[in-house]
Amino acid sequence: MSKRERCTSCQRPLSHCFCSMLVKIYSVWPVKILQHPHEAKHALGTARIAALCLQTCELAIATEQASETFIGAEENPVLVYPGPDSLPLDTLQGSPARPLLFLDATWRKSRRMLLESPALAQLPRYSLPNPPISRYRIRREPMPEALSTLEAIVHSLALLEGDLEKFEPLLRIMDALVDEQIAQMGQEVYERNYNQD
Repeated sequence: MSKRERCTSCQRPLSHCFCSMLVKIYSVWPVKILQHPHEAKHALGTARIAALCLQTCELAIATEQASETFIGAEENPVLVYPGPDSLPLDTLQGSPARPLLFLDATWRKSRRMLLESPALAQLPRYSLPNPPISRYRIRREPMPEALSTLEAIVHSLALLEGDLEKFEPLLRIMDALVDEQIAQMGQEVYERNYNQD
């Protein structure tokens, strides 16, 4: 059985390509996304939306060598990742812009990435204060404040630039793709597996 032909840009099957929805947005704070290799294969990974829309965004697949190079200590990046040792991201408001690094992985795998990378572990760590409830309805998360990678990026940039409306189009793309995925699986399957209300 041959594989379905995929879009070379969004990497989705051509019948589900979302490139027509893409918008180009310039963010003052550059974004770097270090993606776990397993996440790259996920049907609806949200990091690719950010990489295709944000003009100052880089995405790299995490390997031991790539991680060290990609982090780029000379650029003075900060890691946006929640935890007891993270500082509130709003303390960076008014500071000179520097790269914001996000890990794109399941929570378990992202913790493993941190443990296995001294370069990642040494970065100053920040987290969103009072994150909103996630709109990414097709994954179960271990905690109520857990966000998809795209949501974390959007809300971080909105906080630092003081402009959520500027980045809202990215979330609208995610919403449309989530709706499409739920329609494909059927409401009954969705309710049984994901709706936790």
